[in-house]
Amino acid sequence: MKIVLAEADRAVIAAVAAAAEPPGSIVRDFDTLLDFVGENGMPVSPKEYDLGIARLAELNSRLTHPTPTGLSRGRQISYPHIDGLHLLLLVSKLGKLDRSRPTARLVLDSGLLATWRLLNPIERYFALLERWWSLSEIHQGHGELEALRQTEYRHAFLRSQRQGNSRDEREHGTRGIWWRLVGMKQIALLQMFGMLDIVSFRAEPGEGWKIRRMRSTPWGLTASASYLQAFRYTSVGALEEWLDSSDAETDEDDASEGTETQTAEDDRPAFHYWADAVLPLFPAWQHVLGEPAAEEPFRGSCTLKVSLGEHAWRRIVLPAESTFDDLALFVLQAFKFDDEHLYEFRFRDQYAARRTLSDPRYSEAEDEYADALTLGAAHLFARQFIELQYGFGSEWRFQVLVEALDASTSVTSPVVLESQGRAPRQYD
Repeated sequence: MKIVLAEADRAVIAAVAAAAEPPGSIVRDFDTLLDFVGENGMPVSPKEYDLGIARLAELNSRLTHPTPTGLSRGRQISYPHIDGLHLLLLVSKLGKLDRSRPTARLVLDSGLLATWRLLNPIERYFALLERWWSLSEIHQGHGELEALRQTEYRHAFLRSQRQGNSRDEREHGTRGIWWRLVGMKQIALLQMFGMLDIVSFRAEPGEGWKIRRMRSTPWGLTASASYLQAFRYTSVGALEEWLDSSDAETDEDDASEGTETQTAEDDRPAFHYWADAVLPLFPAWQHVLGEPAAEEPFRGSCTLKVSLGEHAWRRIVLPAESTFDDLALFVLQAFKFDDEHLYEFRFRDQYAARRTLSDPRYSEAEDEYADALTLGAAHLFARQFIELQYGFGSEWRFQVLVEALDASTSVTSPVVLESQGRAPRQYD
């Protein structure tokens, strides 16, 4: 099945395709970020992997639309445009965390960067748009249904800012529920992708970004509406329609008759359905960014410090070939816990994406299983934090800190190197 574009929508898209440059400033600003990170990379915070505070103001000043903020030392979240670009850098996989250094540092993938430089401006625009729309929610640990919801929120927000709406309607969109649901980072991205025009107030000392006026663009309305339509052809879109129709059934007669819903053609992402409709109007869109070259798993030993509570911890070393299931069982053994309950790992990978690894005994898990991933294949890096939650009723939370990765030595089995503090009793 294909998306059918109305003539007015085709006219809007054709005008964008005929323009000398892609909509908005996103391609220029993203190239600015790549140049700013450079060959040596940039330091990032060890837990959230945000860019270092010291250089945020300098980077902000180089953007097409610098965030007017009166904060003397704002964090990355204080600069929504940088926050959005940082997200795109990671979901595009052009940026990643370097595990070869003693402290966390964001570096560029040289191979993928070479591919990026071969793309023309319109190909770069759609490469970034695909990663934003298709992967940003997954990257932040949300599921496909949440991605659909965000798509709905984004389009509803743009509709609230249409030219011709009354001031009260626009302000309701600005100050009401859509503002909170969409978020400042998404609003900044809408501006950089040319979907939203924004006029900001001047920076005031001690104040963050303040917006005076917003207007959605024809491109923003058309692109968001047609992309939302594309979700109807996906499995998650079909599920959403089924759930809505089920909620609407209020009596037995209606329930017995049932409601016809859209059936997904295949498991392609919504962006692919959307691209099928708009791609013919963009002759310059011939190539895609693709994925980075696969990395070989780390081989050697992994030294981890596992803490439970404030006073009890164990320093352990495991072969890099150990799975996360092996790690869970050894941690429980080291703290003299039984393994009768389910567990779950949570951490951020080398692209700062939120990963969840489930106990292989949990048959209904929606995420990856812990016995299918080794420590070496997870591309761990020094000072990385991993959380192991055990027993979903009692919720024991083990904090795992990656202390060292040693490729020159290897152990054949897990070993406790050091032990501090008595472990709490598992059962009272």
